[in-house]
Formats: sequence, C-alpha cells, structure tokens
Amino acid sequence: MPNIEVYKNIFGSYSKLCKDLDLINFLNKKIPEGFFNSNVDQIKIFVDTREQKPISFPKEDSMKLDFGDYTCSAPHYDYTYIDRKSEGDFKSTLSGDNFERFKREIERARKFNSYIFVLVESDIEKIKKNNLFTPYKSKLPYIWHNLKTISQDYKDCCQFVFAGNRNGLKKLIPKILLYGKKIWNVDMQYFINLKINERTTRKDNMVA
Repeated sequence: MPNIEVYKNIFGSYSKLCKDLDLINFLNKKIPEGFFNSNVDQIKIFVDTREQKPISFPKEDSMKLDFGDYTCSAPHYDYTYIDRKSEGDFKSTLSGDNFERFKREIERARKFNSYIFVLVESDIEKIKKNNLFTPYKSKLPYIWHNLKTISQDYKDCCQFVFAGNRNGLKKLIPKILLYGKKIWNVDMQYFINLKINERTTRKDNMVA
C-alpha cells in the first residue's frame, strides 16, 4: 500500500479518505505535543521476570507479567504493555507455530482491555538487508503478510513499532508507558519516522 504521504497529497488526509469510504480509522489521533521531549524520570517500569535481555531503567522492578515484557506502576499504569522483540524474535514470532502462540497472547491482552505495543529492535530496511546475508533466510513475504494480519485483526489492542535499534527502543519504552492510553489510537511509526526525517534534514542543512 502507498505510504501516508501519498494519501495526504491525493485526498487531503488519510482520515478524510476513510470517512468518505465509510471506514473506521483506528489510528486517527495525533501524537501528544512534547511526546519526544517528555520527562520520564518519574516513571517506574516493571520488567517481566522471563525477559531474556532486559533493558535497564533508572527506576525498575521485576514482576511476572501476564503478557508483554514491560509495563509501569501506578499512578501511570493504564493497561499499556510493551513486548520487546529483537530482529530474530520478530521473524520467529511471525512464523510457524509461534505465530498462533503470539495471537493467543494478544487475545489475552484484549480480554483484559489492555494494549500491547510490539517494539522491534530494528527497522524494515535493516531486516530486509540482513536477511540477504544470513545463511538461514526467512520467508519475508510470509512474515510481512502475518504482520499485516495481526495489525488488522487486533488493531484495537496491538501495534507494531520499529525502533531502529536497542538505544531507540530504550528511549521509546518509558515515553510510551508514560502516555499509555493517550497514544493507543496514534500511528506511532508514522510520527517516529517524521521525527527521524526532521533530524536528518537538520543535519544535512548544518553540513551544507
């Protein structure tokens, strides 16, 4: 499908197109102002006891979570969870029997009126490139298909976000947990990409 900018150029906005076609656009909110610069020092993060490669935070504690790898404590807790995926985890999760297991996990989150942000420690271009050079190639078209299936079937309780790398993921986790329900209907990847493009443009201008 075309990216969001194509819809904006042709129809004015993606939301307007959905309205004209009588379709429900779940990701219809703008990102809260100040999201990327928010102070997250006050938030305490719970890390699942089964997390294999946990990310450390200034304020954290271990807890066995019903789903996901990270959530936060009161007063910020609002049924928002984060499931961390390395590049290998991401491909494995959306393949074979693991795919059905993952869907059951999301079903549990939906049952408890919760929302899971699946944060991947890579981006799509890196995944494509790395798959070319690994001796154990994944069937990426099959993985992209399953990604789209999950995104459509569980759009009310799950969203995938490609953080680029582990450092990007560490920055995003506390911000996402701090804002919680306020960003359930925000297309996080779109606004993250906008932010990245802004930084790239500034750097290019400085060099020029």
